[in-house]
Amino acid sequence: MEEVRVEMQRFFEEYERHANSDDAGEIVSQFADAFMTADAAGCRVVSTADLVAGLAKRKQMFDGVGSRSTSLVSLETRELSDRYVLAETEWLVRFEREEAGEIALRSSFVVHRSERGPRIVFYLMHQNPVSVLKERGLLG
Repeated sequence: MEEVRVEMQRFFEEYERHANSDDAGEIVSQFADAFMTADAAGCRVVSTADLVAGLAKRKQMFDGVGSRSTSLVSLETRELSDRYVLAETEWLVRFEREEAGEIALRSSFVVHRSERGPRIVFYLMHQNPVSVLKERGLLG
């Protein structure tokens, strides 16, 4: 159990580094070739090409509102089986403008522990980032 917790901590620390870099290929490598994502609108299968496009759009949006960094502030894990782990995370997004403050975003992941290493096979966004940014007055 401790081994899995440490593996997931390292995996999501790496995810955090990739989320703050300009190289979308690094974060894409942490996802399965096709994975499921879910939000308030429903769920869908996402391909690598769709993930690359979505990451570019998300980065452009967050850069446009002055996002400075994203940090992992909470990680809770639960083994679902010997190969699958549920990871519940909280991320803190910081902005260049002090008055923008910080926003906390929660997401859950199901990670497959394979011979190739851990890969995300399911990603659930608990909040819509666009809605959160609009509520804070950062997006029109």
